[in-house]
Parts: sequence; C-alpha cells; structure tokens
Amino acid sequence: MIDILKSLLLSFIAVAVLLPVLRYALRRLSPAGQQASISADESRYMQKKEWQLTIAYFIFASVLSVFFAGALAMLASILHLSSEHMFVLTPNFHAFFAPGLLLGLTTAMLPLRLSHSTLLGQDLDLYRQYLVQQEGLRSTRIYRILFAFMLIISVVVLWFAMRWHVNVDENQVQVTNMLNQERTYPHSAIESIHYMGAEGEYLITFEDQTILNTAYLKPVPLDLIALLSDRSGKRVIR
Repeated sequence: MIDILKSLLLSFIAVAVLLPVLRYALRRLSPAGQQASISADESRYMQKKEWQLTIAYFIFASVLSVFFAGALAMLASILHLSSEHMFVLTPNFHAFFAPGLLLGLTTAMLPLRLSHSTLLGQDLDLYRQYLVQQEGLRSTRIYRILFAFMLIISVVVLWFAMRWHVNVDENQVQVTNMLNQERTYPHSAIESIHYMGAEGEYLITFEDQTILNTAYLKPVPLDLIALLSDRSGKRVIR
C-alpha cells in the first residue's frame, strides 16, 4: 500500500513539474496572437480554479489507476487460464500498477474534460480565454495529439506486460517473459528458494541465475512451494 501511495505521489509531482514546461512549449508553438488577454485579477482567479481542476485530475487518475491495475490482473488470469498445467501464475495487482498508473494518468483527461462545465460553471468561457493566453491558440489540437500518443504507449506497455506468466507442472517450470520468450526449467534446475517474509512472496533462483520473484505473481499457494521444494531437493530459506 505504501509503495502504491509513493508511486501516485511521484507521478503527481512529475505532472505538476512538467505542466509549466509543456505550457511554455505550447506558447512558443502557438502564440495567442491578437486575442484579447484577461486582466491580472481574472488570471489569479483562474489560477485558483486551475488548482481545483488539478486536484480533480489527480482524484480521477488515482481511481482509474487502481481500477485498471485490478482489472488488468483479473484479465491476465482469464487469458492465461489453462487446465493443462498444475499451477498458472499471472501478474498481480502490484505488477500491473505501473502500467495501470500510466493508463490512468492518460485516461483521467477524459472525465476531467467532461466535468469542466460542472467544475467551472459560469467561469467556463473565462477559463477558455485563460487557456488561450497561457497555452496559445492550437493547444487543444496539440493536447489531442499528445493524448493519442500516450494512449498508444499505454496500450503497447500493457500488451507486453500481459504476456508474462509462469506455468508449473509436476516436472518443470515454464516461464514466459514480456517478450513472449519461453524458458523451461526442470525442478532440479532450482538453486534456491528464499522466503521474503510475507505470504506468497518468494525468490526462486535457477541455475542460469534467472530469479523469479513471486511477490508480483498470483496465486502462490503453499502447495506450489512444497512441490518445488520437494522436486528440487531445496529447502525454503527464511
């Protein structure tokens, strides 16, 4: 939970730092030209309103990030479900939180855009003038291009992350990485099994020094660890 809060906080700090840089670039690319500028008092008022929009964006992003991480973990379980293997391990919520956060930060712009009229009310027209002054005439078009680019990046990252899974059978462990490369290890290739102090969290090291961290996989029942320990002849190290 603490790691998730840290990731959310870091992402929000990054957005807060990058937004002024993006606005400066937009002003250089598409200056406001002869558009009527708003007064200093109106500008300060809009800055306060913009903080409200920023907080709303962070709320939308947090909710969507958590939702996508959980939904993707469930979808991965469904996609890799197989009765041909004794155990099938797929990425869990923690494994999908980073790609889910990327998708959440991207798609949070949609509910924010739809809620502008509700959050701003009668100040909507003034806010549009403020945006033109701050970001230039073509900022909306550039934001759409940026949104499409980030959405494509998010989908590509999720597509690769969804490939990772582990199949465990009576005599072997089959690991499929994010590049869809498969490695098959007999149980005798296991060098060590380290218990990390929390339920379902183990570090399994193979002879080629490949390390499987089950903290990012689900489910990891005790029967699975008992099978690996028995077949490999390695005791679980605490």
